[in-house]
Amino acid sequence: MSNRKYYYLIAGLPDIIPDDKKLSFSSVQLRNYLQENLHPSDFELVELFYLPWDHENLLKLLYKEQFEWDERGNYSLELIEQLADRKQFEMVDLELLPEYLVRFLEYYHDDEEDFPRSKAVQLLTEGWYSHLLSSGNEFVREYAAYKRNMANIMLALNGRKHDIPYEESLVGDDEVSSALKKSRSRDFGLSNEINDIENIIQIFEIEDILDRELRLDTHFWHFLDDITFFNYFSIERILAFVQKLFIAERWYNLDKEKGQLIFKRLLDELQSKFEFPEEFAITYGKRK
Repeated sequence: MSNRKYYYLIAGLPDIIPDDKKLSFSSVQLRNYLQENLHPSDFELVELFYLPWDHENLLKLLYKEQFEWDERGNYSLELIEQLADRKQFEMVDLELLPEYLVRFLEYYHDDEEDFPRSKAVQLLTEGWYSHLLSSGNEFVREYAAYKRNMANIMLALNGRKHDIPYEESLVGDDEVSSALKKSRSRDFGLSNEINDIENIIQIFEIEDILDRELRLDTHFWHFLDDITFFNYFSIERILAFVQKLFIAERWYNLDKEKGQLIFKRLLDELQSKFEFPEEFAITYGKRK
């Protein structure tokens, strides 16, 4: 864990009060703000969480899909276009990229047979999780383990419910994925590894899709609170804030009313949970 403290940065986080028409600021704006105010090694941790949008931008080009550029990716359109082209890829400075992404591209460009999109998604996802799990930051590792476990559990529950083979689609090779492949019990024998597995199963059984998704995001929100409980003004608290903004942004796109409520919740947390020293005063996310 970094010993750097970001009193002024956290005190100066942008306003997060939404209006009726749009969000006050986006995850892209937050990343730009953090790039200007974080130590470079800490900002590299922030960038890790934006990589899935680089995956999507790359896949759209590789599979010649309808092109809608997502600005949440870390890399420029010019670079992604070079990576997607076999000849231009050979001229790219690969040190700019994480190793798993380089391996994926070498594999993709060298494969002479059809390379289905589903296989590409799985390889990128597995590589990304492995990359995060090898991080020197404990928050990043715990986040990756949580997200991978939850994705695998949801996949297994869906497979079991609809009688669809899912074993080959699970990501990773650990105790959780092994249990999901082998066990036929209600909780997949995971009560020791996942202490609230029954709660997760009950969430999955909710019929209303939006309600289920909101419960899953709330579960993740509580997880973020738990693993940053003793972090004050640290990069870990900022990383958790980034994740919560992703949740709020997602819900604003799905359901504006719920999205506004989640943004309000973020604002309330910002004002009440950060224990500012006496020389600081917080008003709507800004230092007086």
